[in-house]
Amino acid sequence: MTSWTSIEIATGAEAAPTLVFASGETLFAPDALRDRATSLVGSAGFDAKPGRWLDLVGEAGERLIVIAVAGDDNADRWRSAGGHVVDAIRALQLKAARLPAAADLGIGDALDDLLEGVLLHGYRLDQGRRDPVPGQFASTLLIAEEDSGLADRARLRADPVNRARAWVEQPANLLTPAVFADEAEAALAPLGVTVRQLGPAELETLGAGGILAVAAGSENEPRLTIAEWRGAPESESWDAAFVGKGLTFDAGGLNLKPRPGIAKMKFDMGGGAAVLGAIERLALRKAPVNIVAIVPMCENNIDGKSYRPGDVITSLAGLTIDVQDTDAEGRIVLADGVTYAINEYDPAVIVDVATLTGMIMGVLHEDFAGLFTSDDALAASLTEAGAAAHEPLWRLPLVASMDYLVESPVADVSNLGAPGWFGMGTGSPVAGAKFIEKFAKGRRWAHLDIAGTGWASRRSSRCGPGATGFGVALLDRWADLATER
Repeated sequence: MTSWTSIEIATGAEAAPTLVFASGETLFAPDALRDRATSLVGSAGFDAKPGRWLDLVGEAGERLIVIAVAGDDNADRWRSAGGHVVDAIRALQLKAARLPAAADLGIGDALDDLLEGVLLHGYRLDQGRRDPVPGQFASTLLIAEEDSGLADRARLRADPVNRARAWVEQPANLLTPAVFADEAEAALAPLGVTVRQLGPAELETLGAGGILAVAAGSENEPRLTIAEWRGAPESESWDAAFVGKGLTFDAGGLNLKPRPGIAKMKFDMGGGAAVLGAIERLALRKAPVNIVAIVPMCENNIDGKSYRPGDVITSLAGLTIDVQDTDAEGRIVLADGVTYAINEYDPAVIVDVATLTGMIMGVLHEDFAGLFTSDDALAASLTEAGAAAHEPLWRLPLVASMDYLVESPVADVSNLGAPGWFGMGTGSPVAGAKFIEKFAKGRRWAHLDIAGTGWASRRSSRCGPGATGFGVALLDRWADLATER
């Protein structure tokens, strides 16, 4: 079972260094400590810039750790401060640290953002190392009893994100499609989510030719995993379907990916992890919505049975696909996932999430995910949700004049189409979106390309380098906006 560790948050009375916070000239500390801490900070000449911290020992031997916090113009400052708490605890090799009550610190409900930051930055994938990594030992953050509810809220928000991150970082030999599907069921079913898996025989009967073609070159069987959250059982309709790309490894097929990028391709199921994480958050907070997550899970590998460039395959929708590049496989499996959503659930909205194209990183880098839709209202609500969740989106054009990008002389649609400038057809974010749009059948639909945001090369307010879990918080927030409207 894929697992992770993080700093434990607990209530308790044992002795431990006390954490306080400084932002410019403002000190967030209990009244009983403020004057003494202010004097010590002043004597030390501490410049309270985010990322800095100060270890102090007072006259009575009490140990204070002052953590610098960004100014109030930074909307995500307390979540980021939680990361700096983790840095200080690890650098000082503390087994425990104490956080005064939120009311005493003067930060109110922002404490749950702080604690969420602690849990997100404290995350480490448990890979079963024989020898522990230096500095990665278990630590406990002690909080006041009256703040336990805020801690519970922080865990509700952080745990699904961390689970998604752990799935994305898990090596592909350990997280096969079947394992991914089983773990999703084990995580979600106890929360009241109905989870089903369709294997090769069911996919064959269904006619899911896209998923089966991509999976043909791997000895690891594909799965189509369906996770239903019915938080509004009085309604028979489905508010939305989230469709996530679940390529547990993408070698590129016969159009083999080059080094060094191929080693990272265990992350190509980041979209699937995100939509399942969103369902987990909805279920944990009993959100009054009906939303289904659909994740095609498979490997794109190399074998004598692999699908080939030049093949024509038939999708679940009945549309034929001209395979011009086997490395443009994500859109093919998403097409079957979107079709399944329409046929089985008739949702009001479809949102697909995928690490689809490398080229999106050349445009938006790691700062924004690409948003494609022809529905202005849907674009606005997703963008608003992304801003609120600190997972920003940037809308890119998707218009009828771009249909030529996926035209084929031999089939209904090409997975590559016009090569575009410099021959980079497979990497075109617009071509990928245009392909999936063909299968959305005019429904309210949006595509999120998270190839850049799904994996971080540097620290952010939400996490360190590695998998980010991007999309979990965004989709959870969007579910509220969609039903409010």
